[in-house]
Amino acid sequence: MVAKRLVLPVLVLALVGCERIFQRTVRVLDPYPKSYMETLELAKKVLARHFTITGVDKAHGVVEASSLVRANMFTKYRTRAVARVFEIARGTYDIQVRVTNELEVSEPSLLGRGQPGYDWRAVGFDHVMEATLMAELEAERSGKVAEAAPGRPKAPARHRDVIKPKAPARPAKPATSSEGRRSRKEALFEQYAALGDLYFRRGEFDKALLEYQRATVACPQRAFGHLALAGVWAALSRYDAAAAALRQGAVAADGRRLTAEELARLRRPAAMIRERLLLLKGWCKQRPEDRDARLVLAYYCLLANEPEEAQSRLAELIKQSPDDVAARFLAAQVAAARS
Repeated sequence: MVAKRLVLPVLVLALVGCERIFQRTVRVLDPYPKSYMETLELAKKVLARHFTITGVDKAHGVVEASSLVRANMFTKYRTRAVARVFEIARGTYDIQVRVTNELEVSEPSLLGRGQPGYDWRAVGFDHVMEATLMAELEAERSGKVAEAAPGRPKAPARHRDVIKPKAPARPAKPATSSEGRRSRKEALFEQYAALGDLYFRRGEFDKALLEYQRATVACPQRAFGHLALAGVWAALSRYDAAAAALRQGAVAADGRRLTAEELARLRRPAAMIRERLLLLKGWCKQRPEDRDARLVLAYYCLLANEPEEAQSRLAELIKQSPDDVAARFLAAQVAAARS
């Protein structure tokens, strides 16, 4: 009788043990739940639309992606996106995305040692791209199709006439692809320049530097971007880089005058302009041989609304180097402002 009573508990314990062994075996053969892998693949799919996938860590649910590395004569920069899959409930997962703008800041050794490795530093978040990626992820998870990017309207459906008219009206000529690309680049320029203005007013010069650089890459023919970049380099006391940006701006302007709106944007904030002007005057007084600093000083005289001093300093520069395109460009701007 006692043996019969013990049979049922023993069978229950045996079944529980077999179930645990089965679960462990399944975990070894397939350690990642299906919903987890589907969420991870969704993150890869959406990031791959905008970036190049550089790494996938299944164990930690991380997908890393990066844009192409771009550069100007001063630095290299890129945009990096990281998606993390995390569990919000048992068997349910969500995705968090972070997009950062990064600068390459490594410097060669002054002791003659080997070349340094790449040192990328994040200088700010790309909130616009983060919002775009999160919207696309939400659209994919809800079964919707993400909307086309701005500036790329969907092609209208073709209509086939059963009977052709004798003299069909010629349709209006659609915008060329080059015009579409130009408008897209202009929109990007305004976006990056606006962010650069914001960071510059806050005194976050590293972030402003990156945004103005992105603006000049989007529209290199816009002189405003190069001149704003010169202001950031001057705020960082890099007068050689500021002078180079002024020369690039002069070439981009190609004889065109700055508009009143552009000049007003370059003159803000006024307190920062006046402070840098005083520092430049002291620097040039101690180092009169620094031609780049003298060019930047003349530029700041223009921004500080001191046309007489700007004109006299530019006249000295032009007398020494008649072919200096930046000095001639600034002199033309001073003459236009005084007229």
